[in-house]
Amino acid sequence: MHNHTDTWGISTEAFLGWYIAAATGAVVIALAIRGVALRKPTPELRTLTPPEMGVLTSDERAVRAAMAELESAAQTSGQGQHGRFTRIVRQRIDDAGGTAVPSQLVPTLPLPLLELRSNLVQAGYLNGNRERTLTRLTVVPVLIVAVVGTIRAGFTVVNENPVGYLPLVVICLTLVAVTLLRLSRRTRVGQVELRRLKDEYSYLTPSSRPSFATYGAASVGIAAALFGPGRDGGWAPGCGGGSSPSSCSAFSSTVSCGG
Repeated sequence: MHNHTDTWGISTEAFLGWYIAAATGAVVIALAIRGVALRKPTPELRTLTPPEMGVLTSDERAVRAAMAELESAAQTSGQGQHGRFTRIVRQRIDDAGGTAVPSQLVPTLPLPLLELRSNLVQAGYLNGNRERTLTRLTVVPVLIVAVVGTIRAGFTVVNENPVGYLPLVVICLTLVAVTLLRLSRRTRVGQVELRRLKDEYSYLTPSSRPSFATYGAASVGIAAALFGPGRDGGWAPGCGGGSSPSSCSAFSSTVSCGG
């Protein structure tokens, strides 16, 4: 005999039992797929350039590091020592009339920044388009179960039957799906490498007020890449955030970042 308190011919209690089992299975499957999809072979560790160190954190940090490199070499003529990305940044600064802010340069460097990120994606330090696509696919099982639960809850309410804690389970599944869709910029290897670099170059933090003349010109780019501007907003010794290599004061032993 049909029970009019049931929806789809299944009582709320029975449906919830099966539904929780299905939800748990979907989450386990999603986590397993995500783990396999994001697994990368351990890369061969290599020395990163300052812009590469910076792009581990953000595109703007990469540009900031390149600009700091240029400032540190402002009184030298050997621009060939700079990497390809830094030389392109130098050209963009010239195109901007010799004065530029890192955040304003980022939109002018889509392809160079893409190349910089792609190199680190291939090296295993950053997540790329492949990882983002696979991450979206991992939530499909969870979303399917959540949609079924939402439809069931809707029919149950329309039929004026008890829904129990089904809406709560659906909400939890939705939160799980949102969490699974989040993908960090860096891979696990990239996270470890960034922590290692910050620890190795901790003496370059703005709070340490490092003397870049002592540590060498390369340290300026590394400091900008790993720790960003000093407390005064400058991105290199003797410079404010809107300065350029051609307009900054000369690099000297009397200037320290983080003033």
